[in-house]
Amino acid sequence: MSKSPAPPNPNSDSQGPTPPTPQAEWELALSQLRATNAELQRRKADAEKDRELFRTLYGTASAHASATASENAALLERAERAEGQARDGLAMVRATYDVRMRRAEEEAARWRAQYEVLVARERRAAEVQEELRARAGREPELRAEVERLRGRLEALEEDYARMEGLVEVLTNAQAEETEEIAETAQASVTSAAVVVDPI
Repeated sequence: MSKSPAPPNPNSDSQGPTPPTPQAEWELALSQLRATNAELQRRKADAEKDRELFRTLYGTASAHASATASENAALLERAERAEGQARDGLAMVRATYDVRMRRAEEEAARWRAQYEVLVARERRAAEVQEELRARAGREPELRAEVERLRGRLEALEEDYARMEGLVEVLTNAQAEETEEIAETAQASVTSAAVVVDPI
């Protein structure tokens, strides 16, 4: 917008600056407009650069978000697969552990039974050894008892032989006596028959 030139000041020095002419005003306004245009062009270029930067950043962010979503899906799938494998593996390990524990318990029971058998045998062996020691300690006494019993047996055998001889003598004497009695009885019977039936 152009301004009308100011009227000359009568009090001003005739050698002072001259008021601008309309041509100068136009040139000044033009230069100002050119400067404004250049500033606006610069701002537009900066805005376009910012727009391209934002577009690039948005694309990068979008690609990153897509990649992150894909990676998250892959990680989730891997996590689910790993969880399933861990669950199955844990069940398999638990089953294997149960089998091994059962075998170990059976083995322990078998060894415990063998141990008890060995302990019982050792106890019996100790009792036998103790009895043998006791017998060995009583050996002189038992030997004297055996000698005493042997002498008694010999004495009893002698008594038996003597009694056997006595029984034989008595048997012979009784047999002779019986024979004599029989002969006497026979003689008596014969005599009685002669007396009863004389010829």
